[in-house]
Amino acid sequence: MLSVSVCVYRDILKEYGSGEAFSTDDYFRENEKMVGFHKKYLQEAHEWNRNRVLQAIRGKVHPIVIDNTNMYKWEMWPYVRMAFRRGYWIEFEDLPVIPLEILDRRCPQISMEVLERMNEGYEPVKKIWDVIYDYNSKERWMPNPERLQNHW
Repeated sequence: MLSVSVCVYRDILKEYGSGEAFSTDDYFRENEKMVGFHKKYLQEAHEWNRNRVLQAIRGKVHPIVIDNTNMYKWEMWPYVRMAFRRGYWIEFEDLPVIPLEILDRRCPQISMEVLERMNEGYEPVKKIWDVIYDYNSKERWMPNPERLQNHW
């Protein structure tokens, strides 16, 4: 999945001639290779990535590509809200579907059970309103100290 998403965002950045791509996986990368991935640091990695994106938004980087799994609206909500509140145009790009068996081989740190659960729970999004007005996302994030501290 990483190779597909990297190709997509590189094409987008090449088309614009500028911009940056952000992935939570970068937290676990050294020299473009995954090292030291551990589930217990995942929340910290997501917060780290959201902070990097917010700094890029504040710096008016354009375009910004979020290269995360974003299977659920609540995962997208912070990024969409940050960008929307600061005047960014937001587009959603679905990547080509990769069979779970291939993902299982490419991502050995994620069990097939988890991949199946993620696949079954996927929430498609076409417009920003699908995310911005999602009740579960708002309920989860509005009282969150990270959101309050960073004004998104």
